[in-house]
Amino acid sequence: MKRSPCAVVACALFACGAPDVPNSSIPRPAEDAPISTEIPDAPADAEVLATPLLPDAAPVETAAPAREEWLKGSTHVHARPSGDSITPLPDVIAWYEKRGYDFIVLTDHNRTTEVVQGKSLLVIPGIELTHNPSNCIPPGDPSGKCRIHVNLLGVTGRVEGKLVWANRKTQERIPKYDAALEQQKALGGIAQINHPNWFWGMTGDLLAELARRGFRHVEIANAAFETWNAGDKDHPDLDTLWDAALAQGVTLWGIASDDAHDYTDSKSPKVKYPAGGGWVVVKAARGQASILAALDAGRFYSSNGVVLERAEVDGDALVVEVAPGERGSYTIDFIENGKRVQRVTGTTARRTLPASGYLRALVTRGDGKKAWVQPARR
Repeated sequence: MKRSPCAVVACALFACGAPDVPNSSIPRPAEDAPISTEIPDAPADAEVLATPLLPDAAPVETAAPAREEWLKGSTHVHARPSGDSITPLPDVIAWYEKRGYDFIVLTDHNRTTEVVQGKSLLVIPGIELTHNPSNCIPPGDPSGKCRIHVNLLGVTGRVEGKLVWANRKTQERIPKYDAALEQQKALGGIAQINHPNWFWGMTGDLLAELARRGFRHVEIANAAFETWNAGDKDHPDLDTLWDAALAQGVTLWGIASDDAHDYTDSKSPKVKYPAGGGWVVVKAARGQASILAALDAGRFYSSNGVVLERAEVDGDALVVEVAPGERGSYTIDFIENGKRVQRVTGTTARRTLPASGYLRALVTRGDGKKAWVQPARR
């Protein structure tokens, strides 16, 4: 995929502070905090020792900060230990490496599978907290089926065997999701709500409340659930649900994923969860900590086919550019507080951030493939 250079931030002599994160999807650099140069007085009876510098002493070399770049990855990946995939982890890694991915998060069902690293692919440990109750409240599908699935990305804890975690004492959805947040406290990682439209039941108000309780990521395009993603005459699509939650002022980043279980090029109907249909592209240095920090701060875009060169706040405007050399025709829609306020036909667009609320962008290629740019606020 095309890479764009990223500016390197030089550290101050005594400290290198991370910039404050503004209320925006792509944080802008903040002014450095002032560094005190005052040295406290030594006690009156203290002996002060001075070490003279040798005239020919070599200067101390400091390593330059790692270069940030666009890195492609999937936050929802399964392997054989998950129980519903037949593919061993080394073969999963080989599949993603062959297709140019930079990282994946291994999220087996209720298991913290031990990861191994690829030659070029970073494998981040995770888990999919999986609970399949019936007759949840608010209600969903007439079948009564209900799905409470939450990924934890970058877990630091480890579970031996299968994790038992679900709240089975209630049918209310919020306490069930709260149980996943309790596991986050124990295992660490970033919480991601998976395929929220599956068997319906998710609403804009519910999604906003979950965001207020600690969820910062939600799948807005799961390749394995395209029919559910799109909604129907009685249920909104995931973009509309996302906007309904964002309108309430919450921070909620949108994820595209493949939810991969099957690693084959076969088009057989038996292949229910093929790899490769959705991903995120983060602006980060190569390394787990940097990638997770970028995900947490919303420094990424989501895609099921479109490649971007820029997706960032520049001054007081949201700027979007399709990567050079990408073929096809493009439209760029700006969505402000839930309404499409501008459509640009072309590969480059910018729009000033609103005085209040949020602005996000949706890039659509002529073949229907999309990229979702994260919401930005002043």
